[in-house]
Amino acid sequence: MKKYSLLFTVLLGLALVLAACGGDDDAVEGNNESEDVESNETTESEYEPEEINPDTDTCEVCGMAIADDEYATQIVLENDRVVKFDDLGDLYVWIEENGEDEIGSKFVRDFETEEWIQLEDATYVYDEEIETPMGFGVISFKDSDEAQNYIDENDHGELLSAEELNSHNWESEHGGHDDHDDHDDHDE
Repeated sequence: MKKYSLLFTVLLGLALVLAACGGDDDAVEGNNESEDVESNETTESEYEPEEINPDTDTCEVCGMAIADDEYATQIVLENDRVVKFDDLGDLYVWIEENGEDEIGSKFVRDFETEEWIQLEDATYVYDEEIETPMGFGVISFKDSDEAQNYIDENDHGELLSAEELNSHNWESEHGGHDDHDDHDDHDE
């Protein structure tokens, strides 16, 4: 009986040692995976878009009131300051003037749902016939198929990627930001 108790104790001890060693490896791998997931989540959620308040929010470039609509865009700076725009073109005018060094994230709205999406994840449609608040004629879509559907249904437009926006000619159809008379309905 003593032999079995001793053997049982030795086997139990060995099993605990093996389990602890194997558990440490799993725990270390699990921790690394958790850290990877957490760091990705932190990166993705580190900068969040702010809601638009049409009563108080004005475009950083043109000073017009920003409607809480499909044209609103924003940049969240690394210092958490949020810079809002009434038109995607104004966002690019701001980048041209200020650079991208301190930008944490850029957000646009899906033209169909008004859902905030990261600028880099969207597909864009450009056409001079598309009426946007400042006349830049570029709208954003979360889904590239929806962007293509817009083009097909309206018989105009050119698909652009986020990368192509960097080389796009950001010229307003209104001839600049001094011409605000055409935007009375946008201020309301």
